[in-house]
Amino acid sequence: MPVKPLSASTLKNLLERIDYARQGEIRSLAPLSPTSICVRFSVQDIARGYDWIDVLFRIEGVNDAKLMSDNVLRSLDMREGITVEINDKNCALAIGSYSGRANEAPFYILGTSIGYEELPFSA
Repeated sequence: MPVKPLSASTLKNLLERIDYARQGEIRSLAPLSPTSICVRFSVQDIARGYDWIDVLFRIEGVNDAKLMSDNVLRSLDMREGITVEINDKNCALAIGSYSGRANEAPFYILGTSIGYEELPFSA
């Protein structure tokens, strides 16, 4: 299944469905190019009776980011979940509750567009 682009309305539905990835786990961080990064999370899907699935976010047009190594990523606190924002020209993904200030998060990626892909749970 290819990456689906996200809009403000589809983003809201997705984030509510996965409860903003609260108590989820970061599975991987993969820079695809200098301006394209994928982040994979394991989350509970409310629409599937809270079954675990993986959601991969792909950010394109990356212009700023604060990233971490895999061993540090796995220790990040996911109690607050993730912040994902989209406006006309930009998008942001951050770990924690950082609405309107993603660049203050301990981990964030700022870009021009974001999409997602649902994947099977990776144990």
